[in-house]
Amino acid sequence: MTPTANDIASFLGVALHGKDFEVVGACTLENPKMGKILFARKLDQNHISSIAENAPILVIHNSAISSYPFSSVQVDSPRLAFARIVQKYFVPENVAEISSSAKIGNAHIGKGVRIGHHVVIEDGVTVNENTVIDHNVVIYRNVVIGRNCHIKSNTTIGAKGFGFERDEAGIPIAMPHLGGVVIGSDVEIGANNTIVSGTVEPTVIGDYVKTDDHVHIAHNVKVGARTLITACAEISGSVRIGSDCWIGPNVSIINSIEIMDKAFVGIGAVVTKNVPSEATVAGNPAKILKTI
Repeated sequence: MTPTANDIASFLGVALHGKDFEVVGACTLENPKMGKILFARKLDQNHISSIAENAPILVIHNSAISSYPFSSVQVDSPRLAFARIVQKYFVPENVAEISSSAKIGNAHIGKGVRIGHHVVIEDGVTVNENTVIDHNVVIYRNVVIGRNCHIKSNTTIGAKGFGFERDEAGIPIAMPHLGGVVIGSDVEIGANNTIVSGTVEPTVIGDYVKTDDHVHIAHNVKVGARTLITACAEISGSVRIGSDCWIGPNVSIINSIEIMDKAFVGIGAVVTKNVPSEATVAGNPAKILKTI
């Protein structure tokens, strides 16, 4: 069912200013389109004129002005409200299906799961309800994936990691990785990620964690709830990352480092020392820029 502007205002718990109309999709402030919704942190006169010329459009904003020549709603965080609206009304619902090209061993697959083309799932894996696994994902033994997760294409979870001990002759002997991986609920794992099996105990990814594309998470790592890890981050073995952290693009974190809750690790940082809670670090080697 197509929502109206008033439906959307009611969903947000705010009043609609202007005319009601059916909202058929989303657009951007730079390219406003008739019948759609957009968000704006700042509205200048050029934006106002452009939107008015293409009305009806529903604008989510946080301006002190409530009356504009188009339909609008006022909220504290326009981008957050926009994300919630698009997710509720305009993202297609998950359709539970398993591709005929998927290879699934003796695994537990919950209700409502969608599995894409050429996915490989080995014995002993658990995938809980309403999770989406995109094309070409490989999931090894002893992996548990929670509810409402999204694993994007070409990601590998639970493979053996890079761990060796040299013998008396200096020959590298592989360290077994038998611990598997445990992924919480409402987690999103980006495309082309690698999440490595723990050696004895599992590698653990907490609830609501989100990773960007091209992220590597090594053996025995533990990532706390709601942490965000951006593109090309490399997290070495036995690292501990707390809850609500931000790990920036191209960050490298050496073995056994602890990054505590709500820390912010800036772009390209090379983390060689523990990071306190609520600290911001950056640089090579990473240094504390500020703490709250």
